[in-house]
Amino acid sequence: MKIAITVDELILWDGTPMPPGYTASTVMDGMLRALREHRVEGVYGFAHTSPVADRPDDREVLERWCAAGHHLGNHTHHHACLNWVGAQRYCDDVRLAEDVLGDLLEAAPTRYFRHAMDMTGPSEARRGEVEGFLRAQRYTTAPITAWFGDFAWTAPYARALHAADRDAAAMLRTSFVEAAVARLHDHAEAGRRLFGADLPLIWLVHGTALAQDVLGEILQRFTDEGVELIPLDEAMRHPVHRVHSPVTPLFRNHLERIALAAGDEVPAPPPEAVAQVITSGLAEGEDPMAVYDAILRRIVDRVDGTWNWSWA
Repeated sequence: MKIAITVDELILWDGTPMPPGYTASTVMDGMLRALREHRVEGVYGFAHTSPVADRPDDREVLERWCAAGHHLGNHTHHHACLNWVGAQRYCDDVRLAEDVLGDLLEAAPTRYFRHAMDMTGPSEARRGEVEGFLRAQRYTTAPITAWFGDFAWTAPYARALHAADRDAAAMLRTSFVEAAVARLHDHAEAGRRLFGADLPLIWLVHGTALAQDVLGEILQRFTDEGVELIPLDEAMRHPVHRVHSPVTPLFRNHLERIALAAGDEVPAPPPEAVAQVITSGLAEGEDPMAVYDAILRRIVDRVDGTWNWSWA
């Protein structure tokens, strides 16, 4: 199995819970160390740029990423998905990202773009208008074909470390690693069913506190299981990453959308495992998804978009 590692949100969305002592800078330190120890070079990070516009000192985090030999792709300015805003507003957001980080984007060997949330809009017409703009701006869209819902651990991990709950923190670290491995295999097997061969998958992890702590462990597990880590350019040469998967209002990655159209699916993680994670350390009666909904609603408000979201 071959995979290209990509990292989204090197600086997380406003309102994202962080444990004590963790910052975008410490997360960057941890991820760079893990990649260096596993000799992974030239990784593309896709960072929305509004945090840097709001806090210019945060640019240093992204400069260190590039100085370490990795690259940046455009991921829009606000991270508002195309289901929430019209095509023109979305394209304007791509330009805003260039205004903030244009020199770092231009330094990358390939001019990559990744859709916010890997979602490509509610209609072929809206997606087509944006893709036409991206081609005119010399972008290549880099989709996601393997992920594991890693952001779901963010609030529970922050709760565990705030409460100094060592057992909960250990459970969350272990389940994070196990989910990364299991979901990688789920995506690989779906690719084999759909295309009759192994696909070079494009794998996603976010710049979270848990990535700081256990990305190295995940990469070691991948290596132990015979995974070959390849550059994004190599993965992108496979036709599956060049086709336009069908649009859907559902929160699905590129491979999951292809599977959905073919009457197949990438298996969802076991509900009991998800519940154990998202409810860890939660007060009785509290909605485990409320913190994530608040993050997304803040984005919608900043772009005057239309709230249209379901975790289903």
